Amino acid sequence: MGCLCCGATLSVGVLCRTCALEVAPCEGLIPDHIRSTVDSTDAEAWVIDGFGHAHAIGATSSIGRNLDSQLVVLASSVSREHAELARIADGWTARDLGSRNGTFVDGARTVGRIVMPPRARLKVGDVALWFLAEVVTEPPGRPMMATETSSGLLPYHLVHCETELCVVIGDDVAAAGALMWRPRGGENWAERSLAPLEFQLLRALCMRAHDEAASPSAIRGCIPTKQLVRELPFQSKYANEENVRQVVLRLRGVLSDVGAAGLLAVAPGRGYYLACSVMAGIAGR
Repeated sequence: MGCLCCGATLSVGVLCRTCALEVAPCEGLIPDHIRSTVDSTDAEAWVIDGFGHAHAIGATSSIGRNLDSQLVVLASSVSREHAELARIADGWTARDLGSRNGTFVDGARTVGRIVMPPRARLKVGDVALWFLAEVVTEPPGRPMMATETSSGLLPYHLVHCETELCVVIGDDVAAAGALMWRPRGGENWAERSLAPLEFQLLRALCMRAHDEAASPSAIRGCIPTKQLVRELPFQSKYANEENVRQVVLRLRGVLSDVGAAGLLAVAPGRGYYLACSVMAGIAGR
């Protein structure tokens, strides 16, 4: 199978290098930020992201940060209800749903409902995608890895001091990630990239805190340092507690930069925990 867009040799997922560059991911975007809730057997069309992953599109599909969207795109430039793709008798249309940053088809900003060509470069906010009305071969699904969540994508929402944070927990346990944040009550999310070790530490702490939300302990969600030595994806098999402390220092630096200093706390002799409640779900628009 060649590139789904042009038939050239595959280089990035289901795309060739040239087609992948045309929809290169925006800053802070990771594969787990984009997913379709449409089953591949119900696909009427496909969109391909810059990571070379294909996502099924139904006859009418909404796009946005809303987790009920048919295409969920968790990026700060994308509104909760951003755009809609719809099949009509002789093709497809795109319609912006009053988003902040606009919807573009082949570089032109959409006004009202416009007809889309069978192969188009669709851009919602800063996130570019290929739209394909037809494909010769059904794209392979993204590989899935079992997690402690029931779905492939789950955001955790935290509020600490005057900052709101959203940590997206995805399927790829070894991947780097991004942290979404904004001032408490603010409208626009910003993103801060995290290296793999910092992201996996934050991921583990969020999941443990959420699992132990009902605990009366003041340090609920605490993970022992020795457990983190075993579970974080260190490159060396000789990792030790000092390696964990270095990751903690780097993550604390990032959290301090976004206004959440003190969020990552330590219980001497016990381990590390998050000094606030952790809720499943992402805050509003």
